[in-house]
Amino acid sequence: MEGSTGTIDSQAIVNLLIEEGLLDLPHGSAAGTDLFASGLDSMAVMQLIVIVEEKFGVVIGPEDTGRDHLGTPQALAAFISSRIS
Repeated sequence: MEGSTGTIDSQAIVNLLIEEGLLDLPHGSAAGTDLFASGLDSMAVMQLIVIVEEKFGVVIGPEDTGRDHLGTPQALAAFISSRIS
């Protein structure tokens, strides 16, 4: 999930969303998959925040909960990576 440079890849995010039961995405979903269009609702966002904070030690504030950071697996992976680097 985490590379040698502290980066998270988008497939690891897809796997996390599936394993945690937050979204019913097919394994191998594209990095650019729109998570909100795929069913990520406000309750799932709250669960995702808790999971990311616990798993990666990344604090996600209210200003970080929009599409810019949570809209796609790629965006979320980049956001997490930027906070743990």
